[in-house]
Amino acid sequence: MKTTLFFSFLLASATLSHANPEIATIIDQEYGAATAEGVVLLQSPATAIATDPAQWSVFARDPFRPGELVCALLTAGTNGWAPRPAGAGAKLLTRVPPQVIVFNRIKLRSSDVLKIAQQNAALAKTNFVTVSYQLAANVTTGAPEWGLALNDTNNEEVGFIVISAETGAVINQQWEKDLAAMPPNAPRNPPNSKGEKAADDVRRAARHAWEWTGDTGLEVGHFFKRLFKGDNN
Repeated sequence: MKTTLFFSFLLASATLSHANPEIATIIDQEYGAATAEGVVLLQSPATAIATDPAQWSVFARDPFRPGELVCALLTAGTNGWAPRPAGAGAKLLTRVPPQVIVFNRIKLRSSDVLKIAQQNAALAKTNFVTVSYQLAANVTTGAPEWGLALNDTNNEEVGFIVISAETGAVINQQWEKDLAAMPPNAPRNPPNSKGEKAADDVRRAARHAWEWTGDTGLEVGHFFKRLFKGDNN
């Protein structure tokens, strides 16, 4: 009889380099297509840029309880990934991604998109030392996308970048120094002007689209603190 555990011993045989798209295959082998096709979100804690994530939280629709989720925590060990249940119910996430992740569309894993983030951070003259990964599907197209929160030595968020897991295209990027979105000599809106407020609204909406758990984006740099100031959602 199948247990309520989200993952099985099969994960122990999965290599760490195969931790991203192959998760769905492992779920399918042990728990069937209903669970494998219901994964909506992968998340990692802040991870040093010199290493791959050693832990993933995986959220999926509960195939037996409509409207609820199941979650497993995967931790890297010497023999592979060690899974343990991390909760179930309707309140695991503050917001639930509306689309499931289609894993066979993923062409770039976390290590691949990190390189893209580093390239764009260099262009934006922004340094970061840790990164928190999220993988979810685009609300409109269903395409898998990576959202990377980039943190400095004080664990403050200095950048956020969304990258297509299919093509590697940068979909959205926000930087503390706000250099990536405009040329160096481009005119800027005066502080507190209508133009500046409109720009902040756009950045805030893009960042909030990735606020699933309600606890990311809290310890952030002054740029993102300004974005979220007075925001109660």
